[in-house]
Amino acid sequence: MKELSLHVLDLVQNSIEANAKNIYLEIRKDLQRGILYIIIKDDGKGMPKEILEEIKNPFFTSRTTRKVGLGIPLFYELIKNCGGEVKINSEVGKGTEIYAEVPFLCVDLPPMGNLSGTIWGLIVANPDIDFEIKIVKNSDEINISTKEIKKSIKIPINSPEVISFLKEFLNENLGGW
Repeated sequence: MKELSLHVLDLVQNSIEANAKNIYLEIRKDLQRGILYIIIKDDGKGMPKEILEEIKNPFFTSRTTRKVGLGIPLFYELIKNCGGEVKINSEVGKGTEIYAEVPFLCVDLPPMGNLSGTIWGLIVANPDIDFEIKIVKNSDEINISTKEIKKSIKIPINSPEVISFLKEFLNENLGGW
């Protein structure tokens, strides 16, 4: 994948396919330390230890629609090749957590890409999932809670007015990522 935002999309899609109802996404860029952190937590079905041990293998998948699963293995190798680390914790019935940290000046690390479009697409395409999103770049912080948005509006979160507002808000606040 040519953009980190596409890796994020793929990882969050795994949470969605695991029937998560709540997904936490944090992307933090620490300019002083030169580290990019990506954290995804969900309350999906989780994975047993034997699957967790195999998950970094590209020739393993729990899906029945194809024989390989490349999302996590490609992300894992990318982060590892850039001198970073990925930790994956999961418990059946409780969910999964992916924690990655990587030096963002690594020449092999792709650019973030269209993070605002990725987040917008996830929210709009999954109105029944509650997303907690935290984006931090040094002291600048953006927090988005779809649960709070849903409480404060009287129309569906995927209605045209809200979709338009979210797109504008995300582009304004994440366009320079």
